[in-house]
Amino acid sequence: MRTGLVEQVGDVVYALYYELKHIVYLLSESIYWSTLGRFDKMRLPFKGAFSLQMIRLGSTATAIVFLLTFLVGLTLSFQSAVQLETLGAGVYLVRGVAVTMFMEIGPLITAIILAGRSGSSITAEIASMVVQEEVKALRVMGIHPVQYLVLPRFQAMSIATPLLTMLANAAGCFAGYLVATLYIGLPTSLFISELKESLSIVILAKSLFKGLIFGWLIALVAVSKGLSVRGGADAVGTATTKCVVFSITAIILADAAFSFVFY
Repeated sequence: MRTGLVEQVGDVVYALYYELKHIVYLLSESIYWSTLGRFDKMRLPFKGAFSLQMIRLGSTATAIVFLLTFLVGLTLSFQSAVQLETLGAGVYLVRGVAVTMFMEIGPLITAIILAGRSGSSITAEIASMVVQEEVKALRVMGIHPVQYLVLPRFQAMSIATPLLTMLANAAGCFAGYLVATLYIGLPTSLFISELKESLSIVILAKSLFKGLIFGWLIALVAVSKGLSVRGGADAVGTATTKCVVFSITAIILADAAFSFVFY
């Protein structure tokens, strides 16, 4: 039976509402068990889970984040330098690259990389556990799935994403330094002084805050897609694809919202 346009729109809206409801539930549970839940007698200690997720989701992504943000920063710096040189304003390259990397490029590129890499990994792992009924086994043993599956990944992404964002910012500024010194011919001392003047504590805090929120979005969407899997092995691939699409969409929407709030 074919459904009309109104029914299709209604199905999409209901699915989106259910998804947001599930994500808000996971967020509230994760924040609770990360703060007040530490003193809850129902909390089960899982030693080593956080460290393992930090290595798998954050540490192993260091090289790819540095490389890609360096290349993006190099491209951005070179294209900007060519235009600024025609106006005789090459010194302003430092401020432009620094602010752009810290406020926009660094957090955004880092989050997109982690969404495609770490987010898909989280979804695939949890979805496989759901399909094999390991999550049901956890509930039978009295282990809360949020504590065992969600909390370590949520905490790991909460720390790894801001740290990788700072690494991405540094990589982009280093690329700008190479272009400024080798192409424009700016002295290193002038580059450093301009960099100090263009950056402030507020800009650093905004960059870290954006990285934190992006990390939460990646972790919560990935876990939500993994836990909501229904079906067999083919559903794992579908959930992983949806995770990447939804995560990147949520990141871009959040980035657009930050632009209105911060500016």
